[in-house]
Amino acid sequence: MRKIMFALVAVVAVFAVGCDDNYNAPQSTRSAFKAQYPNAYDIEWERRRGYAVCEFKLPGVSDDCDAWYKKKSGNWVMTEFKIPYSMLPEAVQTSFENAYGAQTPIDDVSRVERNNLSTIYFIEATIVVNGYLTDVYLDYAEDGTLLRTAVDVENYDNIYYYLD
Repeated sequence: MRKIMFALVAVVAVFAVGCDDNYNAPQSTRSAFKAQYPNAYDIEWERRRGYAVCEFKLPGVSDDCDAWYKKKSGNWVMTEFKIPYSMLPEAVQTSFENAYGAQTPIDDVSRVERNNLSTIYFIEATIVVNGYLTDVYLDYAEDGTLLRTAVDVENYDNIYYYLD
């Protein structure tokens, strides 16, 4: 029984260190966010891996957005917007469909705007590999160039690859 309790405490501790919900971001960071996204609503701050992250909704853009700021300086790093597949650039759609087919089930699509860097697009889809349904995570440049691929990675979050 002690081993089970210890394991549960260890799991809770790992999650507590990785993400701090209801984080009170510094005023300078909150002000920078408000200036950048004045129409944002349902705003919630948290701390993830040393970054201040604001989850929010933006009318006419996305109901699921994450803006990332450096915790110490408050400088904006990037913002991820969940978008429908139809909002992807045509070059990204073409590249994806040429590689996986137009009928491939899509789980999630995101546009990631980065500070002084090009915009990237994430597609999470379900494909068949060796007869098994498998999640594939694809990162594309705006011109349709495939930047990265990950297949069936548990708890995968490609956003961390693009943090500086």
